[in-house]
Order: sequence, then C-alpha cells, then structure tokens
Amino acid sequence: MHKLAHKIKELGWRRIAFSLVVLAYLGFLGVINVMMFLPGNWLSTMGHFDFIYTGDTHNLIHELVFTLIVGTAAVGLLSQLWKPKENSAGQLVALIAWVVMILTATITNNWIPQPLFIIFGGLTLLATILHPVGRNLFNWFSVTKINRILLILVIIAAVPLFMFASTNIGLQTTSGETAGFFGHNPPAFHGGTDTPSMDSGGVIMDDEATHDQEHVAVGHYRNMAVLSFIVILIGVLASFRPKGWRLAAWVAGSLPILFGFASVVLPSAESSLGVAWGIAAIVWGIVFISVAEVARRKELK
Repeated sequence: MHKLAHKIKELGWRRIAFSLVVLAYLGFLGVINVMMFLPGNWLSTMGHFDFIYTGDTHNLIHELVFTLIVGTAAVGLLSQLWKPKENSAGQLVALIAWVVMILTATITNNWIPQPLFIIFGGLTLLATILHPVGRNLFNWFSVTKINRILLILVIIAAVPLFMFASTNIGLQTTSGETAGFFGHNPPAFHGGTDTPSMDSGGVIMDDEATHDQEHVAVGHYRNMAVLSFIVILIGVLASFRPKGWRLAAWVAGSLPILFGFASVVLPSAESSLGVAWGIAAIVWGIVFISVAEVARRKELK
C-alpha cells in the first residue's frame, strides 16, 4: 500500500488525470465499435460498415475515412500512455485530428454524429489541457530542427489535397451540386441510371440528387475534407520533428496509403480517388515514411 501511494505521488495528479482521460477515450471507442455491430441502437441504425451484411461497398470509403479520423486521435493518445513526455507529438496528432474536424464542421455547418464530437473531441481537448508537459506541448516550432525533404513532400502533396478538400467542402455546403478538380461523376460514383423507374410512372428519377443528400446529411463530404487537412498538418508537424515525431510521420504517411489502397480496390465507390490518384497517394505515403525513417536513424547516431 505504501509503495502504491509512493508511486501515485511520484507520477503526480496531472499525469494520473491525463492517463485516465486517455483510457476513457479508448474505452468509449471500444464501446462504440461494439455498438455499431449490435442491432437496436442509434449507431447501428446509421449502417456503418453494413457492407458486411449487404455487400454494397458504395459508402465504404466514406465509412473508412471517418474511422481513420477517429482512429488517428486514438493512436496519438495511445502512444503516450506510458511515456507522455517523451511522446508528446502523439497528443499533437490527436489534437490536430479533432480541431480540424471541429473547424470543418463549423465551416460546413454539419455536426453529425454530434455525440461523437462531444465525447471524442471533448476528451481530446481535456487530455491536451492535462498533458504532463503543460504549455511546453506547443514549444515544438523550431526552424533548426526542420527536415526539409519531409516539408517539401508535404508542400507537393498539399496541392492536390487542398483541391480535394475544396471539392468536398463544395459538395457538402451546396448539397452535392458542385464539383471541383476531382470531378463528381454520377454513374461512376453512384451507379446512377437513366432508366425510368417502375415506381416513378416511367419518369426518370434523380438518383444522383437523392444520393448526394444522403451523403451531405451525415457529413460524408465534410470528412473527406478533414482527412486532407489532417494529412497536411500532421505532415508539417512531422517535418519539425518534435519529441515523438516518428509517430506523426507514420500517421501522415499511413493515412494516404490506406485511402489510396481503398481507392484502387474500390475505384467506383463514392469519393474514391480512382486507380491513378490512388497509386499516387500510396507512393507518396511510402516515400514520406521512408524519408522519415532515414532521418530518424541519422538522428539516433
């Protein structure tokens, strides 16, 4: 008992409170993942990952992207459970994910699913406030530590990523009626048809408009823009190499790899990058991680 009390005193209230908040985030994430696959609750009715039962992969990329956003924050928080001071970049990764999500939700006026914003966004902000390094969490901006190759790679990727984000913000705020650089082809993205519907009395139904409204209502296009901004900002963070920056580099590289792979496998799904852009995203992610690993090995010598 004495040893336990000594250990608690040694850790300090701030470290203990921070760890409890991180565990709460991870615990809620586990509960929500279970709820998605159990019938009869508000999450299961949203049909997240219902392709398992229906075989319809039309929304799969949108569902994957939302999972990547929430998961990015979870990975950032998890990386700090044992040594938060040495891995403070993980907290910045988590903070970037939810700050970008909140700001983009404000711009597009879409907060669905609101309970998840409150739970996960709130816990991430609370963990930032309670972080053991305090205000030093934001003392990572040092020009002398910049890895120029990583920063150049981010600048190169930022051009198509900003275009992709702009396209999706336009789709989100104009009910899917606007397309940008990446296009928005109804037959390719929705399986739209010009065949008169039996239920419409021979009149061609506007399937595209119906599909777009569904995506807009649940913030699918908003999430695509969020992912683009997250890759850029975490990539910039990694290039400045704060404590624990290796995680930031792997996150910045892994997100486009996963998104690109999904786009190659599902070229006709909604918001897919297609095969060419999907391969480009994969290659960029691999190069970014490789450059980061070389830089880290030099750092350790």
